[in-house]
Amino acid sequence: MNNTTRNILVGVGAAAVIGAACLFSSDKAVEKMEKMINRKRAKHFVKDKLRGNEKAMSVVEKLSDDEVTNLLNVVDKVTDLRGQVGSYTDQLKDATMEFKDLLSDKTEDVVKKVKK
Repeated sequence: MNNTTRNILVGVGAAAVIGAACLFSSDKAVEKMEKMINRKRAKHFVKDKLRGNEKAMSVVEKLSDDEVTNLLNVVDKVTDLRGQVGSYTDQLKDATMEFKDLLSDKTEDVVKKVKK
């Protein structure tokens, strides 16, 4: 193998190693950024929904990154459930009104039959 081929292979190998190192470090940086954002979201939740309760804020400070992620998952699921309950409430209200109308119609029919 001549010097040119060897130098090219060394250069390509070095570029591959450097690229892999950059990719690995960027994944770590992205993961660290996600954890920081999640912690900020948890603090914002405490400030918004719990009126900045100091005890709750200190609990959020002491939580691990995985616990913060789990907390936010629970909050997201509860928020989704709240939206679903709202749609069911509207359906229940409509069904109740229909039942009330049906019941009043039947009551009027029974009253008419009794009067005859």
